[in-house]
Amino acid sequence: METLRLRRIQEPSRVERLLAAYISRANTLPEDSYQVRDPGELPQSLRLVLTRAIEEGKVWSCWAHSSRLWLFTCHMSLPLSRERGSPVIEVQLYAEDAELKESGMWRYDPLGAWNRCAD
Repeated sequence: METLRLRRIQEPSRVERLLAAYISRANTLPEDSYQVRDPGELPQSLRLVLTRAIEEGKVWSCWAHSSRLWLFTCHMSLPLSRERGSPVIEVQLYAEDAELKESGMWRYDPLGAWNRCAD
């Protein structure tokens, strides 16, 4: 992929859309989960994770269901996106206790599917 196009995709709003697309297809959340947009509503432990993620230039999305929370943080890998010819994002998933539950690199293919990249 050409560098200029990839740099445009790296803009936070576009990475946020990629993360939203990933979350909607990941089947991680219960069906009636709702998005938490105010960081002040998160427990202190997740706010610390969120602060660190923002300082590192990552985007985030938090979801809740009953008393459970899921915090996703994400950034796009320019080198891997260039190598694979389509956007590649690194996604971390944290539980309500700020424990890292999952982390991985995911490639978005032109047909709209997400494929985990081999480590």
